[in-house]
Amino acid sequence: MQDRAITAIGKLTLDQSSLTDPYQVFVQDMFPGQNYSMLLLVFACTESEDNISIIFEGTDMEVVSEKNFDRYAYRKGSARGGDITFTTKLSSVPKKFKTFAKQQLKAIPDVAKSLNLQKEYEIFNSLQGYVKEHYEELESKLIEEHGALDKKAQQSCGFSLKIVVDGEIRYLSDFKTIRYQILTNGTEGKSNKYSVISEGKNQLCSICLEKKEKIHGFASPFKYATVDKTGMVSGFFNQKTNWKNYPICSDCALIFEVGSNYVQQNLKKYFYGKSYYAIPKSVINQDIESLQKALKRIESVGYQLKEGHVIKQSEEYLMRTIAKEDNHFTLNLLFFEENPTTKAIKIKLMLEEILPSRFNKLFVQVPDKINISPLYKNALVVKKEKVNLTFSFGVLKTFFAEDFYEIVNTVFLGLPLSKEVLYTKFMRVIRQNYNKMHSSDGFVENTYRSLLKAHISLAYLLELDIINYNQNDINMDIIEISENKSRFDSDKFKQFVEKNKSFLDEEYKIGVFAVGILVRFLLDIQNASLGNTPFEKKLKGYHLNPALLRNIYIEALNKIALYQKNFYAYSNLRDVINQFFTVEYQHLSKISNNELSFYFVAGLEFGRKFKTEKVTEDQPE
Repeated sequence: MQDRAITAIGKLTLDQSSLTDPYQVFVQDMFPGQNYSMLLLVFACTESEDNISIIFEGTDMEVVSEKNFDRYAYRKGSARGGDITFTTKLSSVPKKFKTFAKQQLKAIPDVAKSLNLQKEYEIFNSLQGYVKEHYEELESKLIEEHGALDKKAQQSCGFSLKIVVDGEIRYLSDFKTIRYQILTNGTEGKSNKYSVISEGKNQLCSICLEKKEKIHGFASPFKYATVDKTGMVSGFFNQKTNWKNYPICSDCALIFEVGSNYVQQNLKKYFYGKSYYAIPKSVINQDIESLQKALKRIESVGYQLKEGHVIKQSEEYLMRTIAKEDNHFTLNLLFFEENPTTKAIKIKLMLEEILPSRFNKLFVQVPDKINISPLYKNALVVKKEKVNLTFSFGVLKTFFAEDFYEIVNTVFLGLPLSKEVLYTKFMRVIRQNYNKMHSSDGFVENTYRSLLKAHISLAYLLELDIINYNQNDINMDIIEISENKSRFDSDKFKQFVEKNKSFLDEEYKIGVFAVGILVRFLLDIQNASLGNTPFEKKLKGYHLNPALLRNIYIEALNKIALYQKNFYAYSNLRDVINQFFTVEYQHLSKISNNELSFYFVAGLEFGRKFKTEKVTEDQPE
């Protein structure tokens, strides 16, 4: 369970930290992993015998980093009531300043008073009065300063206060009232939310699995789901019983908070455009050394989105790095989408306790085994240079863009995949690109490249036993009816079938593939003779079935005889088709129309590989 993995990270972080006050655990970095600007209103207070008065001294802009973010005492609150302290993300000055002046600042003096912090009460009370009197002036100043930033800086800018007290600059973290707010929200606040208290008594904690005196209902630092609306919690829509959904004790809540902060700041990665957390867990619970090693390894792997073919190397680099490790730890991969408004995390996929050896098989062993096929050599052109096609999950995403989480889950867990689903995905992409190519509508990936990607994807899934194939031997002793030489090289064809047994694993598939080769030869003849390929209209946009394919074969034979003025043209290819297509025709009902169409297109695109180098007797130019 990832929660226990996160708490283990939290405990390790706490043991190694230099925290001196419990409230520091709950202070958050506004924009983790980057430096950003903090726009501050600067005030000074003067003290007399009767009271403390506040004056505005101006604005300031400071750079915030992981080394000093805690001084601003930021902790995320709710969209309705604002953040826990005055410090907030400054996305909209009017909206944020209104929340600060008319909600947060109005409430803070009473908090200080309840804590018997008289001086802080007077400071915040005077500040409230000053802001109320000079509201428009202060708001205008903030708008001016924020507007002077470029758009990128505006998107990652915060707002906070500095107050000069007794000649010394004080940030929010220097005020006991503010520290109390953060600590309370981080502890007792785990039970109090939406004006509801959700607590269990003498119940089991879902993380440590021990019975604890108090169990909190809102203790998870990850917003896996929102519970602020009716119907989102159990217990007859009663938010008070939310602790039953996610019971966490006080001890685990603290450690969980530390662990989650660490995960969010250091372990967020990307996999082909999908966000995920890479959360390690040692195989042996008390093996701190392995956990430390895993964390160091994951953090050392950066991610930078680049253009072109370099993207896949960045996307899978972490996976290949983990593949080199021993099985002393496992990795939990939590794929998620985050609501930009509520920050609630919607889990899309959770892969738990994946061993490095599994990463090795998925990202090293199997790709290395299938990538050596000569079919993929110099198959792609990148920046005008020929490069080899190699397998990656980016290739799979070509066909599973809408179901990417599902195919990732299937591959990682080694679950079976329906052939009908696979060939439907292949043909959908191939047909889409084919149609675009004939309508000049948007980006078009040529059919040959799409076919190669489908081929290598199929090889990968077959090697993992996710797709099964017929392992019976196929008789390739083709009966030669004619001894005339042909532009069809039957030896190359036999070698191809022999080397691609998992691809052409049934005799009728070889037959469909061979028909595709014959049609390719016809299209090449038409293109050479006419400058276009009218026969292509017979292919119905690759929406084929057995009867239509048989008609295509017969019509292709007639057209070839007409162009070549030779009834016996390609006799050795026709021998293959007779043996594996005509004789096996009744078996085509075993496969779907999509699978049949796929093997026909494969023959069509690979067809030129089986041509002899020279023109011979039965195929004059």
